[in-house]
Amino acid sequence: MQFALALNEYDVLKHQPHPPGYILYVVLGRIVNAWLHDPTASYVALAVAFSGLTTFVVYYLALAVYDRTTALAAAAMFAVSPLFWFYGSVGLTYAGEALFASTVAYFGFRAFNGSRSDAYLAAWYLGIAGGMRQSLLVLLFPLWIGCVVIGTRRARVVLISLGILAASVLTWFVPMIWLTGGLERYITASVELADSVVKPTSIVGGPFDVTLRMSRYLLESVLVALGPLAAASLLAVWYVRRWGWTFREWFLLAWTVPPVLVYTLVHFGQAGYVLTFLPALVIFLSRVLVAALGQAAELLPLPRARIALTAAVVMLVVLVNGSFFVSARPAPRDFDTPMSPWVRQAQDEAFDWIFSRTAAALRDHEEVVSGFVDTIRGLYPGETTVIITEQGNSRSYPWFRHAMFYLPEYAVYELQVGGLVPGFRASRLSATMSTIPEVEIGLPSSVERLVWFVDHWSPTTVRPEGLVEIEIPHGRYLYVLPLGPKAIDYEDYTFVRAQPPRRAAGAARARPQ
Repeated sequence: MQFALALNEYDVLKHQPHPPGYILYVVLGRIVNAWLHDPTASYVALAVAFSGLTTFVVYYLALAVYDRTTALAAAAMFAVSPLFWFYGSVGLTYAGEALFASTVAYFGFRAFNGSRSDAYLAAWYLGIAGGMRQSLLVLLFPLWIGCVVIGTRRARVVLISLGILAASVLTWFVPMIWLTGGLERYITASVELADSVVKPTSIVGGPFDVTLRMSRYLLESVLVALGPLAAASLLAVWYVRRWGWTFREWFLLAWTVPPVLVYTLVHFGQAGYVLTFLPALVIFLSRVLVAALGQAAELLPLPRARIALTAAVVMLVVLVNGSFFVSARPAPRDFDTPMSPWVRQAQDEAFDWIFSRTAAALRDHEEVVSGFVDTIRGLYPGETTVIITEQGNSRSYPWFRHAMFYLPEYAVYELQVGGLVPGFRASRLSATMSTIPEVEIGLPSSVERLVWFVDHWSPTTVRPEGLVEIEIPHGRYLYVLPLGPKAIDYEDYTFVRAQPPRRAAGAARARPQ
């Protein structure tokens, strides 16, 4: 939703989009939107294009690193990775991240083999990749600089490459700072996001159990992305003993390690982060699989057994991954049945990190949003209704941005609940995405009701007296609270409606002559 809102107004302080800015992605979105006139369709079209191009880049990269058989296997299995397929169908940056990461790696590998021109191309693409997703600069810089230094072994080439990298970064950084309103505003927005989102999950600012949880989420996402290909990792030790650990494997390892360390020790917010290094894993495991199948085929008397066996196994992986993505769907949440904490945690993580990245889950998400939006708009006019969303409700997605985008005629508030520091954000009051640290919320006299845009009511909050529960499709509910002349208390907050203006006393009296 942040990227869709950025098509009309680019403002990092309002998180349109959130820091660090994604300026080139928004620019591409505006170009496509000028043609399609549909923000969602525009970003989805970009994701489809990015994912298609990434498949070709992965093929040529695997061909450069290993051989044609490995390249065909890697491209086929990467194309149907459930995680890659999912993010190639939604309007987010992650398919583009996979494309640019693979492109930088391709030219970086050629530079690793001594090509100066490819060192310069890798530098340029790395700088442009930062405009798509700024984290790529940090995550891929060790791989890039290592390839250039070790491959070319010339200080002049390294310095020129650094200059090209700086120039390509400036092509998007300067316009982004100008659109944000200056470097100070940009830094302020970035620091606020780091303090509120990144620091609590990092090993520096968060508890150790959060680091363990990030590691578990990362592993679950990798397993979903690889599917049956993950089983090839069991043969990795055999492969290294049989074929050795060469510069090719060092290259793929140098690509993988920095993102894994950052996602484990600093922040892992989306399963799509895995696409930064997923091509490296798929290429290596495809090589292991092809080598193992070739060894097994030697035991068969057929002359083309290796080709047939490899094709059969790759097709099996493709069919399993495709079936999972198309058919699997998250089970409905069961909040009422008593169960042990670890079972509930396992169910929640399976819902959030495994089955939620499928075509069926994507359809369900769109239908849920449509159900909320159509019901609210059909029952309650915008001038008399205020929408409430919640951050910290353990049973609901934080729908603030969705409500802002799909229901712009309504005033929308996001309340901090569930043990978070009290405060709120308001769609019509906030010049930034900073939380307003107040607990009294004034409402216009024309407002007649509050409508909660949440999946389910939080079990830790007391329902206000008079709250009406309305069931809507897909197991969701609208919670509606009619307002009277008295203030309403909810959690730490007090909603105060302004009194309607009274007629001036004596207005009807005639003035004395």
